[in-house]
Amino acid sequence: MICSHCHLHIKVSDVKAQRGKGFDAQIQCPHCEAWLGRSPRLAKLKLLGFYLGVAAAMTAWLHAPWRGLAMLAAGFCLTLLLVSHLMDQLMVIEAPEVEDKSHERQKYR
Repeated sequence: MICSHCHLHIKVSDVKAQRGKGFDAQIQCPHCEAWLGRSPRLAKLKLLGFYLGVAAAMTAWLHAPWRGLAMLAAGFCLTLLLVSHLMDQLMVIEAPEVEDKSHERQKYR
């Protein structure tokens, strides 16, 4: 994984803090302390596209009169799966606080 805040590589074994469960799970970057997570809506769309696509493909395979409609539905569902997979990236949920360094800049003015 790559942190979307500091853009450094994160090993799964380096992750120490995690909060939330299921679709709302978040991890903390060990480098910059930012909380990262995925969109629960996109994860649900991805699962919906996968399971409906498999169901439509099975219907097309097993039930010949519905083959044309089922293949069309399977195509739409797998397109939904692909688009939601490409859009589902780690995003910063809570950025770390930046310390105020205005007093250091003030002495150079």
